[in-house]
Amino acid sequence: MELVPWNRNVPHDLWDAFDDLRSEMERSFGGFRLPDATGLLDRTGSPAIDVIETSDEILVMADLPGIRKEDLELNLAGTLLTIKGSKKNEQNFDKRKIFRKETWMGNFSRTIDLPANIDNDKIAAELKDGVLSVHISKREEAKTKAISVRVE
Repeated sequence: MELVPWNRNVPHDLWDAFDDLRSEMERSFGGFRLPDATGLLDRTGSPAIDVIETSDEILVMADLPGIRKEDLELNLAGTLLTIKGSKKNEQNFDKRKIFRKETWMGNFSRTIDLPANIDNDKIAAELKDGVLSVHISKREEAKTKAISVRVE
């Protein structure tokens, strides 16, 4: 194997290949995490997020178990939705030995670029059963409209 010196001017295609490799490894391991892992496979500090488009709205859902609404902050600037928060350690482990700990705690931040057809004035969010649901309406001109056609 030949060692290649680090080059900051690596073509963009190579970075895309690294991202593809990282995504494939994460998919292959199916969410497997080593305790206190950091680096390539560590996703413990960022909640899983789904972005769903319907005919009337964009729905963003984030898994946030153990997060209180007081510890959560949402910001929408243009088409960028930022979800920030923190999960505090409520348990005292002074006299107990931990054999395995897969849950995470600490601060997190996720920013999602949404489609341009959203209405920034019509947004609602709810946190229920550890799932954050953010409903962002589409602008009227972007909503799907059914048109009936008369056939003679």
